[in-house]
Amino acid sequence: MSSIDEKRVHGPNADPVALFVASETGLARVTAVGARIGEIELVDRDAARDLALCDGRLAAATDEDVFLGVGADAEPTGFGGATAIGFDGTLLAAASDGTVARRIDGEWTAVGSVEEPRAIDGDLVAAADGIYRCSDTDCQHVGLDAVRDVAAAGTPHAATADGLYRLGNGWLQAFEGSFSMVCADRSTAEPGALGRAHAATDGTLYRHADGEWTIVDGIEKRVVDVAYTGTGTEVGGVYAVAADGTLLSKTDDAWRDHPLGLRGVEAIAARPDRNAV
Repeated sequence: MSSIDEKRVHGPNADPVALFVASETGLARVTAVGARIGEIELVDRDAARDLALCDGRLAAATDEDVFLGVGADAEPTGFGGATAIGFDGTLLAAASDGTVARRIDGEWTAVGSVEEPRAIDGDLVAAADGIYRCSDTDCQHVGLDAVRDVAAAGTPHAATADGLYRLGNGWLQAFEGSFSMVCADRSTAEPGALGRAHAATDGTLYRHADGEWTIVDGIEKRVVDVAYTGTGTEVGGVYAVAADGTLLSKTDDAWRDHPLGLRGVEAIAARPDRNAV
């Protein structure tokens, strides 16, 4: 285990947040207070493919297994290599061969198979052959094709090769273009209402607020994932990671760049900073 430390002074006006970034370099942990970035530590050198929060614990998908916990406290779950994971009360994971399984009472149970799984959010799986909704017993195809990412909160959205889609009376196109990422803040979403969200093409980041999508100015990097802090009653920070290993933290009127020195960045997750893992 090695670490990269970037010491900065944190102000008292925000609670500290632990950001976890999955990359080919490994799993990094970043301390943040608002838009200010503090310590950056590489907590695991094994390549990480995806991240999810599971009842407050971090779950990481790697080529070896799905792990619960961080660093020396990481607990293997016995799934095997995974390309995507999500949590909707239980862990849902997908392997590179397309197998999708749920972890129920500590055991993995296969629930279906998809073509080239790419992302999971809630009970929705984004795959090369479309969107699937996975229960405890099966996975049902629910439309679209060439899906790259999915956001399940509020009004589900899907990023595809030909546009950004929202679920209404079927899947309705919100934007044309080749979208690679979509994320939604569960704490601000309500049934039928998306809340705070972001979506991205290779060169443009979009922001959703007050029921409208707008282009975020000043970001030309390819954003691969976004994480949110706060609750439904207190909106917190917004953090994004770009494919080139740059962490972006939102200020009141702009975004700050923080190079992380990571290769092949895949995902970011945020939680309150604490000693317990």
